[in-house]
Amino acid sequence: MTDQVEIKGGSEAASTQNSTRKSARMKTAMMTMGLLLAEAGLIGGGFMMFSEPTRTEASDMSTLMEAAPIELELAEVLIFDGHLFNETSGIGFMYSTKVYLEVDQRDKSWLEIEAQGAPGKIEAALMSIWKSASRRDLDSDELGALEARVARALDNNGLFDRRPGSMSTMTPDHAQSRPESRSQKMSDGPIIRDVIVVMELGRRVNR
Repeated sequence: MTDQVEIKGGSEAASTQNSTRKSARMKTAMMTMGLLLAEAGLIGGGFMMFSEPTRTEASDMSTLMEAAPIELELAEVLIFDGHLFNETSGIGFMYSTKVYLEVDQRDKSWLEIEAQGAPGKIEAALMSIWKSASRRDLDSDELGALEARVARALDNNGLFDRRPGSMSTMTPDHAQSRPESRSQKMSDGPIIRDVIVVMELGRRVNR
């Protein structure tokens, strides 16, 4: 009888010990799972926190790129290549001269056509300037004064003062080189951006 009581007591103790162990394992498993979930939450939150400014920055940069104006491309158009005369000092001098207009690249084609169609008006305007210019201006290394007079003369004579009505988009040559900008409107800025005079020293002539 005593043996049976001892066996029964031993079984109950073992059962209690097993239950305690199972409960401890369950607690450990739940704590581990809780820690894993917390860690996953922290990682996800950190990723969202650090990735969001990147998306915002990329969006801002995209907006700035779309809003940024297209860089102006300048070209030179030769409108005169010949000789101009001056005798204000009483002695005649002939000057081999080239006159260029610095313009928007998209204006180049039609300006070349305009220049070829009005050589007499261009030469007459330039001859008037050279005839009345001082020898000091003509022989100077700085031709800014002459260039300013040329610009005013072209404007007063109505030369190159307006674009053709069909020039609402870029010229075909430029559109082929920049196909992504074919629908871009012409700028409203001045047609002639600058005047460039290239001239050799005067050569004395007898008239």
